[in-house]
Amino acid sequence: MDKITFTRSELYDLVWKFPIPQIAKHYEISSMGIKNACEKMNIPLPKSRHWIRPEYKRKNIPELSLDFKGNNEVAILKKRYEMQLRVPAKSTPLLDLALSIKNDAQAPLDISEKLENNIGIIKSTKEYWERKILDQDALADKLEILDLSVSEENVDRALLFMDAFIRLVQYRGHKFSKGLDGLDTVIFKNGSEIKVDLREAQKRLFKNGLRETSGYIFTGDFIFRISKGSNKKEWREGRIILEDNLALIMAKLELMAAED
Repeated sequence: MDKITFTRSELYDLVWKFPIPQIAKHYEISSMGIKNACEKMNIPLPKSRHWIRPEYKRKNIPELSLDFKGNNEVAILKKRYEMQLRVPAKSTPLLDLALSIKNDAQAPLDISEKLENNIGIIKSTKEYWERKILDQDALADKLEILDLSVSEENVDRALLFMDAFIRLVQYRGHKFSKGLDGLDTVIFKNGSEIKVDLREAQKRLFKNGLRETSGYIFTGDFIFRISKGSNKKEWREGRIILEDNLALIMAKLELMAAED
């Protein structure tokens, strides 16, 4: 598999010059891979609040320690960014519809690099997270913002994905709304409603090698779930990032709604 190799000083310079999600996207590697490499090479990482400040106020950057005795290079596996829809001997309704959406030149499947001309709920959610990063006790009306469970450093990526998802829902003639239960909901032409949610996977931490859990950390990998009653489906990032599964997600949603 393809790998990207960094020296210790190169990785140190990168993580203090750019947010980790931006580095991950540029080099097509995972955020968790970068964090693990930094931990392995004793490279300090900036807190999320570091990136909120204007560039001229980003001071107190710690120096890279010189007493590190490990390997001076680290290789991080690349993620596969192409959408892989395997064509079986006999086509299926899901793959046929997904390919139809993917091949629609007008379908808004591309993810923007910046949050511009935001849909109302995207703007409200972004404003809420900006307040929350500065004040953990910040409150918001759950009917006005997206229900996201992600780390602070991945908020922008989550908003960019949801912005593209909502635009695709609307392009296909459906409606994105908030249910009275505060959950994100797609409403279809036939009146069917399907709940959707985006979250970031977490990994358990153990105490001193024991089986007792001491806490959880975000991994940088996204999970997108759709559910209608007991009928559920989720996409968890692995070699294919979530952004490249938009057409497949939309196809599954429409087929699930058509069952009503």
